[in-house]
Amino acid sequence: MNKEKILAKSRQENKNRDVAEISQTKDASRFAIIFSLAFYLIFSTLTMIAHKPFNSSIAAMETCVMFAVYLYKSIKTRKSEHIVCAVLMGAAFLMFSFVAIMDLFKK
Repeated sequence: MNKEKILAKSRQENKNRDVAEISQTKDASRFAIIFSLAFYLIFSTLTMIAHKPFNSSIAAMETCVMFAVYLYKSIKTRKSEHIVCAVLMGAAFLMFSFVAIMDLFKK
């Protein structure tokens, strides 16, 4: 294989993005997940301190993000720990979503 074919194949695999851009996108995604989890923990702690009802819709959103991450990892890697985490986060997401929907329509 000559150099041009290798470069063309690499561009096709990376969808014409360079390695630095792909790395920045991955880092930004990790930061966003960590930041949103930190917000969720702070908000939940303040809710408990204020003796207010638990906001299950925020918990549903956070568990949805984590479920999506582990679902993607389990599909790509087929590792058992990713599959287990995907199942657990999926169950938590369904539970929090159900409670949030019930709260939404509560009279």
